[in-house]
Amino acid sequence: MKAARSRKGVTLELRTDRAYLATTAYADDGPLTDRMALYEHQRPRIDLEAEVLARLGEVAGRRVADIGCGNGRYVGPLASRGAAVVALDLSVGMLRSVTAPARVGRAVADAQALPVRARSLDAALAMHMLYHVPDPALALREAARTLRPGGRFVAAVGGPRHLAEAGELWRRLLEGTGVQDEAADIDLINRRVPKDALARLLGEHFAEVECSLLASTVVLQDPGPLVRHMLSSTAARAAAARGLDISNRLRGALEEAIGKDGAFWLTTEVALFSARAGGN
Repeated sequence: MKAARSRKGVTLELRTDRAYLATTAYADDGPLTDRMALYEHQRPRIDLEAEVLARLGEVAGRRVADIGCGNGRYVGPLASRGAAVVALDLSVGMLRSVTAPARVGRAVADAQALPVRARSLDAALAMHMLYHVPDPALALREAARTLRPGGRFVAAVGGPRHLAEAGELWRRLLEGTGVQDEAADIDLINRRVPKDALARLLGEHFAEVECSLLASTVVLQDPGPLVRHMLSSTAARAAAARGLDISNRLRGALEEAIGKDGAFWLTTEVALFSARAGGN
């Protein structure tokens, strides 16, 4: 596994490599499902679907694109409220996993070159996917292009402390292994598009940018959900490619922490943005 490749003079991190994303990281929704399952232990539970729908407002009869839709977490709720939804993703496997009415459109698409006519959408989503795009600013410009004047745009990235405790544990597990963490793909937490950077980029392409930081805590008394989450990550694949198998050490470290403290606590933060497309 190569950590990065060069394309047209641009060095791409593994996490932004189109082929890797479509055929490995998101070839199907299994790894994503493993990561999403961690939030079943969130206290209190953040209902992201409800938060997104609240920011979009009335969607019945509106055209909405879910850019980087993954396994369709938001597609079904939007369709059930009468939206005309198109699900867009790099991965054919992810699109196949979307459970939604037949009327929902599906298309393989790059967020940097959307197969959508200008000013043809009433709303668009980019949920937890902008850090997988080589040029996030270009993706936001594309999203703005597709929206009618006044159209709504909702995006999300992890907050500054999102899963910080898991990241700290991961780094401790790498100590003494000889694996350096200067490559972004070996770090557990994807930090390519932090909250403040996204706020600035949105301000360049949209109006009325607002951000809510939704914070909660995952409480684990069983290491399994976090083990599955971490081992499904690009960081774990990158570590394995460097000859490391840390699954047993990971489970052992979590069992020790839970045995000592009665639980393992993880901070969760979602930076949820809403904005309006400009123009007349």
